[in-house]
Amino acid sequence: MRWLFGYIIAICLLLVVVSQSIIFPTFFMPFFRWQYERLNVAETIQVEKDELMRVTTDLLDYMRGRRESLEDVYGIVAGEERRFFSDIEIRHMIDVLDLYDIAFMIRNIAFFVMIGLILGMALLKYDVLHVLFRCAREVFACFLILSAILVGVIAVNFERAFDIFHYIFFDNDYWILDPRVDLLINMVPLNFFIHISIFIALLMVTASLIIILAATVYLRRTQPTFYKL
Repeated sequence: MRWLFGYIIAICLLLVVVSQSIIFPTFFMPFFRWQYERLNVAETIQVEKDELMRVTTDLLDYMRGRRESLEDVYGIVAGEERRFFSDIEIRHMIDVLDLYDIAFMIRNIAFFVMIGLILGMALLKYDVLHVLFRCAREVFACFLILSAILVGVIAVNFERAFDIFHYIFFDNDYWILDPRVDLLINMVPLNFFIHISIFIALLMVTASLIIILAATVYLRRTQPTFYKL
């Protein structure tokens, strides 16, 4: 029973790490500023840099659930005030919001299940740390191996992988935007997604390696004591 608890907790921890690694870069404003500078986004869509950051803040507030709609987001583009996001862009962002709501939900549920099972193991007087570190090391090692294979496949043709992702997670074509008329696709072009994917991957790998290293050090320095089978 202790190993079942251990593997479930390790999987929950993995879900927390993966979901948070996706969520954090999405709302990390310095990353947006850096990407906007590198990709010359303000110049491309003909908007002032401060105006671009204000609109980005509105967009991220919407994805956090802090504003109800993007229909009232206006900005000065090419010297004229206009509604910043078109109907198709707003419809696509509704779908994106649904995905992030799922990510938040998975993270929160996994976290509370993990805490509950850890408390349960403590009450049952299992050797909690030994079981958790051993299971976590195995789960995260497998995750790194599978992730390396996936990254290799994606790296061959990121644009194709990006399209496949949208075909899997969206049941419509609202995500197919026209860079000639839609500002959103120019705010976050393909290179933006390549860089944020690298950022996400680095967070996942770093967290996984820290957990594996901590588990290895602990298991080598301690002798397991099993209080109850």
